[in-house]
Amino acid sequence: MASLKLLLGMIPSTSKIEHAEIALVTEFQKLNGFTESEVLADYTKLHGMVNSSEFLQKCKEIKSLRYKDSEEYSKENEFLSLQKSKDIVQYFKTLSGNSLKRFNEMNGSDKIKDFEDLEKYIGSSAFLEKQKMRPITFRDTNEYRQLNEFKSLKSDPEVKFFLKAKKKDEIKKTKSILRFEELQTLVNSSEFLAKKRMKPITFKDSEEYKKLLEYKRLKGTLEIKEFFRFKNSKEYANYLNTDGSARLKRYEELKEYIATPEFRQRKEYLLDKKKFEKSEMYKDSQEYIKLKKSPDIIWYFKVKDSDKFNILKTRELTFSDEFDGDKLDTKKWLTNYYWGEKLLKDRYSVESDLQAYTEKDNFEVRNSVLKINTKPQKVTGKVWSTLNGFTKKEFEYTSGLINSGTSFRQKYGIFQAKIKLGNADARNAFWILADKITPHLDICRTTGGKVWFDYFSPKGNISKKSLGSRYSNDYFIYTLIWTSDKLVWKINDTEIYTQTSDVPQEPMYVVLAGGLNKPINGATSMEIDWVRVYKTK
Repeated sequence: MASLKLLLGMIPSTSKIEHAEIALVTEFQKLNGFTESEVLADYTKLHGMVNSSEFLQKCKEIKSLRYKDSEEYSKENEFLSLQKSKDIVQYFKTLSGNSLKRFNEMNGSDKIKDFEDLEKYIGSSAFLEKQKMRPITFRDTNEYRQLNEFKSLKSDPEVKFFLKAKKKDEIKKTKSILRFEELQTLVNSSEFLAKKRMKPITFKDSEEYKKLLEYKRLKGTLEIKEFFRFKNSKEYANYLNTDGSARLKRYEELKEYIATPEFRQRKEYLLDKKKFEKSEMYKDSQEYIKLKKSPDIIWYFKVKDSDKFNILKTRELTFSDEFDGDKLDTKKWLTNYYWGEKLLKDRYSVESDLQAYTEKDNFEVRNSVLKINTKPQKVTGKVWSTLNGFTKKEFEYTSGLINSGTSFRQKYGIFQAKIKLGNADARNAFWILADKITPHLDICRTTGGKVWFDYFSPKGNISKKSLGSRYSNDYFIYTLIWTSDKLVWKINDTEIYTQTSDVPQEPMYVVLAGGLNKPINGATSMEIDWVRVYKTK
């Protein structure tokens, strides 16, 4: 089938192959560049992160967060419950009211102290006993007892005798008489007579009764009433029970906690139905999805493990010339046969050549194309023959020859060039050569109106294959794939033939040359767009 395609010229076009090659190389370069890009690094990092069990678990946790299930909700509910409780409500009502204020102002004051002292005294047994006293009359007094003693002494014989005596001064006064006189003076005194006329003394006449009245007076005052009414009230009892209690302390703690910005922010966050969408994790996951859907990422994962770039991955460019300058690169190319340069330091032709090779006159580099021109021109040059060695000869034509004998040689690999061979009756050729005449491989050459593909082995065997002149009139990509056990010739990726015997096993270098082995009308050119050699990996 390949032979038929070659015969009919039904092979891929050179431009199509080049465009495909350029596109493939460009895409491969893009792949290599993208492999080191920040975009891929970000994607890889995000991919690992968002698909990790830790990330997925965290996302699940954020999505499942509910305020009612939170510690914050529990604390707020506890606070609201305490805030509404009767004891706490009453406590703060008492704390803010006037009753407690007035009570505190009175509590411990002299007025309260005096009242409580009175109340304590009035409740004492001594006061209660005093309160039960019977009325005290003259008969209950010491004066009454003194009056009775006076009357009794008045009946005493000594006293009677004394009273009847005219000369009282002459009578010796006894104790009874002296006592009588003392009592007589007393009972006749105004004080005694006033005492004798005394009204009965009752409890109401006592100091205790005055204290009782003072107590009642104080007890009846609004201040005292309010003080003890509040002191004995349930409100004050609640205040005392609540003030300083663990329950109040917990209420204050929760109140302070509920008022913090941290609590408000946390509550707002937990109540936010879009909290996950506002999280960094969501941003990361969205960025990951965005990158995952991006054309570059989709393309990268589509091609990175494909065999699309195998041809590029399995070869390494070891030698090339794109002829981008305005003259031949003499660091890469000799414009002479390798041995002519090495031994003669001069150019020569072989016996069958009609042309002499020049140093530079037959080369033209323009628009990234090397032209090797073969043209009519009379010159004198050297010729080599096995019989006569080197001799002078008059040539009717000149041409050019380049080789990489001193700059590049390679054993095995892919040898390629994009060439327009030109006139098929001329002898324009692209070949590789070692140090000796053979092995000699013509990757392509023209002669006799055809395009030839030859192999001259060291054992003297010759293999040939030819195509029609149509393949000399335009640019084609000529390829030789050389492995340790095979030689494959191709034109525009279409196999021409294969050689598996006498495969060369030594490094060879590249040669391109124009020339003639029979006269032609006018001039002809071989145009080389590029030359590339690859080493297979």
